Amino acid sequence: MNLFGGQRAIDLEQSERIKTWARAAWTLSDETMIMVTELECREPGCPPIETVIALLDGPGKTTQHKIHKPAAEISRSDVEGLARGEEHHHAH
Repeated sequence: MNLFGGQRAIDLEQSERIKTWARAAWTLSDETMIMVTELECREPGCPPIETVIALLDGPGKTTQHKIHKPAAEISRSDVEGLARGEEHHHAH
């Protein structure tokens, strides 16, 4: 049973790969914390599964980016494209 409304478990190794790619793609300092979360969406027009990469650079300095696919399918080029602002990704 999932009590957190759609949050899914991500393979630890894949999560670490995504964090490493994100740190390099955005040229982040070691102090910036990166969180990778996979969410299910049941609302109309929403992709069934998306991966959120949150960059936490201090109080009030959080940026979230979404890739509209499961974490297991994300590649280095997806993260690099996200950092470049390519169309199929978006930031909040």
